[in-house]
Amino acid sequence: MEKRAEIIIYGRVQKAGFRDSIDEIAFNLDLSGFVKNLDDGTVQVICEGEEDSIKGLLEKINIRQYPIRVEKIDVEYKKPVGEFTTFEIIREEDLTTATYERMDAAVRYMREMNSNLGQKIDGLGEGLGNKIDGLGEGLGSKVDQSREEITSGIRSLRDDFRSHFDKRLSNVELELAEIKAKIATIQ
Repeated sequence: MEKRAEIIIYGRVQKAGFRDSIDEIAFNLDLSGFVKNLDDGTVQVICEGEEDSIKGLLEKINIRQYPIRVEKIDVEYKKPVGEFTTFEIIREEDLTTATYERMDAAVRYMREMNSNLGQKIDGLGEGLGNKIDGLGEGLGSKVDQSREEITSGIRSLRDDFRSHFDKRLSNVELELAEIKAKIATIQ
């Protein structure tokens, strides 16, 4: 039998990704309606659907897992009016607040995924860090090798320049000596 439930949820239920959880649960239970934060720190859910689905929603949203802690749920049942076609999250108009809440939800999903994978994501970070360190060492030796090659090339060019300069300077000195000698004979 179709019903409408107007639900108010109390506890640590805002800024924790809770509305995203409710949205997912309502979607899976084929409920329509919405969820939104209220100014008093509670979360409001208005939904319509099969009575068993609404009861399933109420069971599944009674969450006490960090960062969400539901303390109390008030429910008022009414006749459905059929005003909803989907279930949606009504977000704050303040983009910064909405963005932080989405980030909180992402962190919660990552925690859940890590838990489901037996904490393998934690180990992945260590392995990846070691690979990056190894890459850095390999890259560091290549940089050192390149630096040595460049330094050697510069030294070689400098030596070539010095040799060429010394020859030119010697030639200039000889030519200057010849000019002085010719001037001395003219006087």
